[in-house]
Amino acid sequence: MPKYLIGLLCVVWLQVTFASGASLLEQSDKLRLSDTQKALTLFMQIERQGLSPQEKLHYRYLEAYFSTFEGDLQRTLSLYRELLDEVPASSPLKVRILTSMLGIASYSEQWGVSVELAEQLDAMLAHIADTKVLIDAYKGLLIFYNSTEQARMALTYAEKILASPDITVEQRCFALTMQNEIVVRESNTSEKQFSRAITICEAAEQPYYVASNYVHLFSFYVQNGNINKARMIFEDTQSQVEALDVAFLQSSFFAAESKFHLAMNELDMARKTSFAVISLDKAGQFLPPKIEAYKVLVEVAKQKGEYERALTLLEKQNSLKETLHSERVVKALALQQAKYDLKAKENEIALLDKKNKLLGTESDLRRQQIESALLALVFTSITVIGLLCWTYRSRKIQHRLKVLATTDSLTGCANRGYFSDIATKVLKTASRQGSPVCMLLLDLDYFKRVNDNYGHQVGDWVLREVVNAINTVSDKNCTLGRMGGEEFGMLITDADVKEGLVFAEQCREAIEMIDSSVSGHSFSVSASFGVSDTRQVGYNLDNLFSAADLALYQSKKYGRNQVYEYDQHLYSGT
Repeated sequence: MPKYLIGLLCVVWLQVTFASGASLLEQSDKLRLSDTQKALTLFMQIERQGLSPQEKLHYRYLEAYFSTFEGDLQRTLSLYRELLDEVPASSPLKVRILTSMLGIASYSEQWGVSVELAEQLDAMLAHIADTKVLIDAYKGLLIFYNSTEQARMALTYAEKILASPDITVEQRCFALTMQNEIVVRESNTSEKQFSRAITICEAAEQPYYVASNYVHLFSFYVQNGNINKARMIFEDTQSQVEALDVAFLQSSFFAAESKFHLAMNELDMARKTSFAVISLDKAGQFLPPKIEAYKVLVEVAKQKGEYERALTLLEKQNSLKETLHSERVVKALALQQAKYDLKAKENEIALLDKKNKLLGTESDLRRQQIESALLALVFTSITVIGLLCWTYRSRKIQHRLKVLATTDSLTGCANRGYFSDIATKVLKTASRQGSPVCMLLLDLDYFKRVNDNYGHQVGDWVLREVVNAINTVSDKNCTLGRMGGEEFGMLITDADVKEGLVFAEQCREAIEMIDSSVSGHSFSVSASFGVSDTRQVGYNLDNLFSAADLALYQSKKYGRNQVYEYDQHLYSGT
């Protein structure tokens, strides 16, 4: 065979190999979200040596992406970081790498890394001309702000994605799903938004997002009392969730299903699905659905007259709520600390840069030693003043954060977490001294009607007036905290249940005297009270809280606007 024919065949073979490798690369990248297994199979067929330099960088990006599923997220981050240093600043791949890194760092709660990556990505936005690349950047920032529960910022980036002219159907599905996930937490959505997202995600062949929207829509119906509509989509939602076998989706769906059965008075099914939620979460990863499950179990036990079981379940529910609250506080503080650390690092780099410039000019300033000394003195003075100002501002911010972490922003009294901390310390001291401590729980009667009839602003006014009314009759021995919604707790030191009943009656009368005409409307305000003390249930906060809660339940059950004392014989069924 002539030599020129052999050479021609070699050239043709190389061109086919390059084209095949590039094509597999693109197909694998396109399928990585909708069909991960098929995408990985295609990726494994690619011969790396046949790729161009730019395609090799793309290959390494997918290699790092698929390593995510091996479970070693730290290794995945290292692969991305090595690749990031080699990719040109102008390459669209740089944005994709930063976006992927940001998602992994946020998921693994490496908040210092997350904040730094988010700052980098945000700084790049103004320099990105390609709208497709810009959408990738928006996605990364949307995921970050959603994982840190900064709803307003997350919604801003979701809206930017949806407003982009070059948005694909897959990207629209993602943005709508994230938008629904955020607004459903804020109770500010409608079924049309879910239906639209489901339709678009089905067209985009994104089964996870289809299932996620079905679960949120089902939960939305149940939460708003639309049981008939919930029943209509129950089987579709169930089949979508079962097809994916994703633990988090199953947990969320079962929690909504348990409330669905409770609303239909199917108590045994409600209990069964609640236990399904609990059994799915062995590692304590999905606390919100688990808390909802225990809430349903408590209600089922109450309706069945199993008050001892209700008390035990309520204690577990309260324990999980405290754990969730603590985790959120820790996350918020960690994020703030990460932001401060990043700012301090930037200031340190800037300061070092200035020092380097100063050292570089020393040889030229030797002839002007006096001027240099004065300049150095002025510079040092400014730096010290700046550091003092920064330290002062930092302490002010830390103080403000402490106030925000311990105070209920609406009423000004202690929030649930801080109230629990104070109560734990008070009970520990009282236990050593043998002095009694009394717990009062109050819940405003028919408060939902006030919100529904007159709006949430009037409801907020009522909550503030209730706190003011209680403060007028309380003294330094009383600690007041908002437990959530329209429920408040009070801890009174050196007081037993008899004194607590007298104080509760004073509070009830003070609340009943609130003049609603100031709000521009005419309605009555009243509250139901439950009282317990340490001589009844001991110095355990959960027991004290649960006993008062059961007494409150009796107050609600037998007429409202009254005070009930915890009676251990009554609740034990004797």
